[in-house]
Amino acid sequence: MTKDIVLRQVEVVRVITIQKLEYTTEDVADIMPKGFNNTIRWNVGHILIVQDQLASNFAGLTQQLSQEFVTLFGNRTKPSEWQVEPPTLQTLTYELKKQTAYIKESLGNRLQEKSKKPYVRLGFRMETIGEILTFSLHHEGMHTGVIYAIQRAIESSNN
Repeated sequence: MTKDIVLRQVEVVRVITIQKLEYTTEDVADIMPKGFNNTIRWNVGHILIVQDQLASNFAGLTQQLSQEFVTLFGNRTKPSEWQVEPPTLQTLTYELKKQTAYIKESLGNRLQEKSKKPYVRLGFRMETIGEILTFSLHHEGMHTGVIYAIQRAIESSNN
Protein backbone atom coordinates (compact mmCIF):
# COMPACT_ATOMS: atom_id res chain seq x y z
CA MET A 1 0.00 0.00 0.00
CA THR A 2 1.42 3.34 -0.95
CA LYS A 3 1.75 6.45 1.18
CA ASP A 4 -0.86 8.21 -0.97
CA ILE A 5 -3.43 5.46 -0.41
CA VAL A 6 -2.94 5.49 3.37
CA LEU A 7 -3.18 9.28 3.58
CA ARG A 8 -6.27 9.25 1.37
CA GLN A 9 -7.90 6.80 3.78
CA VAL A 10 -7.06 9.11 6.69
CA GLU A 11 -8.87 11.88 4.81
CA VAL A 12 -11.87 9.75 3.83
CA VAL A 13 -12.44 8.39 7.34
CA ARG A 14 -12.15 11.88 8.83
CA VAL A 15 -14.59 13.41 6.33
CA ILE A 16 -17.12 10.71 7.21
CA THR A 17 -16.68 11.56 10.90
CA ILE A 18 -17.10 15.29 10.27
CA GLN A 19 -20.20 14.71 8.11
CA LYS A 20 -21.86 12.87 11.01
CA LEU A 21 -21.61 16.14 12.97
CA GLU A 22 -22.98 18.51 10.32
CA TYR A 23 -26.54 18.62 11.62
CA THR A 24 -25.83 17.86 15.27
CA THR A 25 -26.73 20.64 17.68
CA GLU A 26 -24.90 21.43 20.90
CA ASP A 27 -27.86 20.11 22.92
CA VAL A 28 -28.06 16.83 21.00
CA ALA A 29 -24.28 16.37 21.34
CA ASP A 30 -24.71 15.90 25.08
CA ILE A 31 -27.65 13.50 25.14
CA MET A 32 -26.77 10.02 26.39
CA PRO A 33 -29.54 7.66 25.28
CA LYS A 34 -30.34 4.57 27.33
CA GLY A 35 -27.86 1.80 26.57
CA PHE A 36 -24.95 4.13 25.74
CA ASN A 37 -21.97 4.95 27.95
CA ASN A 38 -21.14 8.31 26.41
CA THR A 39 -22.37 11.12 24.19
CA ILE A 40 -21.68 12.33 20.67
CA ARG A 41 -19.42 15.09 22.04
CA TRP A 42 -17.41 12.59 24.09
CA ASN A 43 -16.94 10.25 21.11
CA VAL A 44 -15.67 13.10 18.90
CA GLY A 45 -13.24 14.28 21.57
CA HIS A 46 -12.10 10.71 22.15
CA ILE A 47 -11.32 10.24 18.43
CA LEU A 48 -9.19 13.38 18.60
CA ILE A 49 -7.18 12.47 21.67
CA VAL A 50 -6.52 8.89 20.61
CA GLN A 51 -5.10 10.05 17.25
CA ASP A 52 -3.06 12.69 19.07
CA GLN A 53 -1.71 10.19 21.59
CA LEU A 54 -0.85 7.69 18.87
CA ALA A 55 1.15 10.36 17.03
CA SER A 56 2.96 11.42 20.18
CA ASN A 57 3.45 8.04 21.89
CA PHE A 58 4.40 6.02 18.83
CA ALA A 59 5.86 8.56 16.39
CA GLY A 60 7.53 10.77 18.98
CA LEU A 61 5.66 13.94 18.04
CA THR A 62 4.61 16.62 20.48
CA GLN A 63 1.06 16.21 21.69
CA GLN A 64 -1.11 18.81 19.94
CA LEU A 65 -4.14 18.81 22.22
CA SER A 66 -4.22 20.20 25.74
CA GLN A 67 -4.26 18.05 28.86
CA GLU A 68 -7.83 19.25 29.35
CA PHE A 69 -8.84 17.24 26.25
CA VAL A 70 -7.32 14.11 27.79
CA THR A 71 -9.12 14.78 31.08
CA LEU A 72 -12.45 15.15 29.28
CA PHE A 73 -12.17 12.50 26.57
CA GLY A 74 -9.62 9.91 27.70
CA ASN A 75 -10.31 6.24 28.31
CA ARG A 76 -12.69 5.60 31.19
CA THR A 77 -13.86 9.24 31.35
CA LYS A 78 -17.53 10.18 31.38
CA PRO A 79 -19.41 13.40 30.62
CA SER A 80 -21.22 13.02 33.95
CA GLU A 81 -17.87 13.54 35.70
CA TRP A 82 -16.76 16.63 33.76
CA GLN A 83 -15.70 19.51 35.99
CA VAL A 84 -15.17 22.01 33.16
CA GLU A 85 -17.17 23.14 30.14
CA PRO A 86 -16.27 20.89 27.17
CA PRO A 87 -15.26 22.32 23.78
CA THR A 88 -18.08 23.25 21.40
CA LEU A 89 -18.85 21.08 18.39
CA GLN A 90 -17.46 23.87 16.23
CA THR A 91 -14.16 23.69 18.12
CA LEU A 92 -14.08 19.89 17.92
CA THR A 93 -14.80 19.97 14.17
CA TYR A 94 -12.04 22.55 13.67
CA GLU A 95 -9.63 20.32 15.62
CA LEU A 96 -10.62 17.29 13.52
CA LYS A 97 -9.79 19.18 10.32
CA LYS A 98 -6.57 20.60 11.73
CA GLN A 99 -5.51 17.17 12.96
CA THR A 100 -6.00 15.60 9.53
CA ALA A 101 -3.62 18.13 7.98
CA TYR A 102 -1.14 17.61 10.83
CA ILE A 103 -1.16 13.82 10.43
CA LYS A 104 -0.64 14.05 6.69
CA GLU A 105 2.17 16.57 7.07
CA SER A 106 3.91 15.04 10.09
CA LEU A 107 3.49 11.33 9.44
CA GLY A 108 3.04 11.09 5.68
CA ASN A 109 6.72 10.46 4.93
CA ARG A 110 7.26 8.31 8.03
CA LEU A 111 4.85 5.43 7.44
CA GLN A 112 7.62 2.84 6.98
CA GLU A 113 9.53 3.97 10.08
CA LYS A 114 9.63 1.81 13.18
CA SER A 115 7.51 3.32 15.91
CA LYS A 116 9.05 4.40 19.23
CA LYS A 117 7.53 1.27 20.72
CA PRO A 118 5.31 -1.43 19.26
CA TYR A 119 1.55 -1.21 19.64
CA VAL A 120 0.14 -4.57 20.69
CA ARG A 121 -3.56 -5.32 20.44
CA LEU A 122 -5.12 -8.75 20.96
CA GLY A 123 -1.72 -10.37 20.47
CA PHE A 124 -1.05 -8.53 17.19
CA ARG A 125 2.13 -6.50 17.19
CA MET A 126 2.25 -3.35 15.06
CA GLU A 127 5.73 -1.91 14.74
CA THR A 128 5.64 0.79 12.09
CA ILE A 129 4.02 4.20 12.16
CA GLY A 130 1.99 3.21 9.11
CA GLU A 131 0.62 0.06 10.76
CA ILE A 132 -0.43 2.00 13.84
CA LEU A 133 -1.93 4.84 11.80
CA THR A 134 -4.00 2.48 9.66
CA PHE A 135 -5.17 0.62 12.77
CA SER A 136 -6.26 3.96 14.26
CA LEU A 137 -8.69 4.29 11.34
CA HIS A 138 -10.54 1.26 12.72
CA HIS A 139 -10.78 3.03 16.07
CA GLU A 140 -12.14 6.19 14.48
CA GLY A 141 -14.63 4.25 12.37
CA MET A 142 -15.86 2.39 15.41
CA HIS A 143 -16.51 5.63 17.30
CA THR A 144 -18.10 7.24 14.24
CA GLY A 145 -20.44 4.25 14.17
CA VAL A 146 -21.31 4.89 17.82
CA ILE A 147 -22.02 8.54 16.97
CA TYR A 148 -24.40 7.37 14.23
CA ALA A 149 -26.08 4.92 16.62
CA ILE A 150 -26.55 7.64 19.25
CA GLN A 151 -28.05 9.94 16.61
CA ARG A 152 -30.49 7.22 15.57
CA ALA A 153 -31.43 6.46 19.19
CA ILE A 154 -32.13 10.15 19.83
CA GLU A 155 -34.23 10.43 16.66
CA SER A 156 -36.20 7.30 17.62
CA SER A 157 -36.94 8.64 21.10
CA ASN A 158 -38.23 11.92 19.59
CA ASN A 159 -40.79 10.15 17.37
